Amino acid sequence: FLESTWLLLLNVVVFCTASVFIATVRWRLLVNLSGAHVGFWRSVSLQFVSLFFNVVIPGNVGGDVLKALYVARDEPKERRAGLLLVAFVERVVGLAGLITVGLIVVLVRGRTLWQDELFRPLISLVLLLGAGFVVGPAVFVLVMRSYGARLEAVAEGSTSPVGRLAQKVIAAFRLVSARPSLLLASLGLSMALHGTNMLFFMLLAAVVGHQEVTLGAIATIYPIGLLSLMLPVSAAGMGVGHMAFEKLFTAVSLQHGADVFNVFFFGQIAPCVFGVIPYLALRAKAPLPTAAEAAAAAETPPAP
Repeated sequence: FLESTWLLLLNVVVFCTASVFIATVRWRLLVNLSGAHVGFWRSVSLQFVSLFFNVVIPGNVGGDVLKALYVARDEPKERRAGLLLVAFVERVVGLAGLITVGLIVVLVRGRTLWQDELFRPLISLVLLLGAGFVVGPAVFVLVMRSYGARLEAVAEGSTSPVGRLAQKVIAAFRLVSARPSLLLASLGLSMALHGTNMLFFMLLAAVVGHQEVTLGAIATIYPIGLLSLMLPVSAAGMGVGHMAFEKLFTAVSLQHGADVFNVFFFGQIAPCVFGVIPYLALRAKAPLPTAAEAAAAAETPPAP
């Protein structure tokens, strides 16, 4: 980055476009499912806070929950379950977008890629994940729209804490499935987000590795490599992604996978530390939600 200023500037543009702008627009769409409204600039601020906590908390999921809690505790009780569900839905939609990008490449170039034995396990994995994360949500929406009312009616008759929790969860799922157009729009934004990052990653593979790189090769391994970052074994996937991309690059006859990911990793993680600024500003106005407040927002018993 120090030797190539243009690459550093492009990295900042990609980060602001994908991780901040597109992700913020996607989150606001999903928040609309719950009936809540969050201003754009507050959404951007919360997105930076989310990115900051995704870096410092192993597993890359902590910021999503915190972002939802900050909004949920200021909303009426009937909206809180739906808002907390947004954190889960956002993660699923993000994964579905990542898998869909890889799935499109496999469907378009599958016959050519299948001729290489190194690609066959990767293609099979992409197809399997595609069935789970693309077809699965579609089936979920159909089931909830058809039988959600009956399930909610059954749960309403329960007076136990588990029954009341089930009632709120089912109601939240029905709320999400009621507007599939927003889910599809969110999926499209996820694909745009991952597509932008993937093109930048391909450029890095060519510049850092000093090699010729094809979009088909990167599109096949990129989703799988990113999925390895979801393992909650290190902060932001440090080390896990390096090892995964080193092996994946070898599978597609490329080199320097760990080095390429290292540059991509640093370039996309370093700007996240600026999320501490809006976090401190939010904390000055309202402290970080505690475990008890999180449970109250969801109206569920706090964890021991």
